[in-house]
Amino acid sequence: MAAGSSLWQTIFICFAFALIAIEIVRGWRLGLVRQLVRVVAVAAAYASAIFGGPWLLPLIRPFVKVPDIVISVIVGAVIALLVYSAIVTIGSILFRKTGQQSSGIVRLLYGLSGALVGLFFGLLTVWLTVVAVRSLGAIANAQLHAQAAQESARKQQLAPRRIYADRRLSAGAEPRSQPLVASLAKLKNSIELGTIGNVVKTADVVPPGTYETLGKLGQVLSNRQSAERFLYYPGAKELTENPKIVALRNDPEIIQMIEEQRFLDLLQDKRLIDAMNDPTLAAQVRGFNFERALDYAAER
Repeated sequence: MAAGSSLWQTIFICFAFALIAIEIVRGWRLGLVRQLVRVVAVAAAYASAIFGGPWLLPLIRPFVKVPDIVISVIVGAVIALLVYSAIVTIGSILFRKTGQQSSGIVRLLYGLSGALVGLFFGLLTVWLTVVAVRSLGAIANAQLHAQAAQESARKQQLAPRRIYADRRLSAGAEPRSQPLVASLAKLKNSIELGTIGNVVKTADVVPPGTYETLGKLGQVLSNRQSAERFLYYPGAKELTENPKIVALRNDPEIIQMIEEQRFLDLLQDKRLIDAMNDPTLAAQVRGFNFERALDYAAER
């Protein structure tokens, strides 16, 4: 199992302090007004990403043959980037940096207040990083636990002679797992170690239930029996029996594209686009109780 490491925790803390320090120095150089412009740019970019994609969807749909949700996400991200860049560029033209102020007192006030806003940006970046690590690590941790449980059950079912042969062939070997999965789990467990880990858990505004749900998702994804139980949950079974889903599942060309990992071709396939844009199927997905299905799948 990917146990936490105090060394990894120390490295992450150093990384976090480095991010915060960079933002503080940047804030000092930019000054208060330009930093406030950055705050406005972030808020405007976020709003543009949420509303811009769906608003422009009817205009772009005839020219881009992919599902509507993909168009909305990509267009929203592009608009957000453009809005952020435009506002920051205008702010750099209209307002001076700290070093361009004529008075020493003004430079000091500009620098200190800009550094304070930079501290906010640094803490926000660290918090987003912690949320990402804890979210991905919860899934990875659950996968490792499930793999270890499956390995233990498999060994108990083997005959003594088979166990002896297994040990000779793989003496000292650990249960197989992807390095990235193990690293994410170890980093999450390292962040949550000791007193610092308690502070992280207390300061994190994301509900603990969210990480528990992600852990259940990782468990279901790593266990074939759990995945099958998930598909037999009433709502999930209705989704899998939807005519459009059945047609995709039974289409040899679709299966071939998935097996060959031709995901770009798959997204541009008219049959997949029609299924993902189907309002009836979308309503079924929205009404599906995902957490209850995970609980049902995780039951033994």
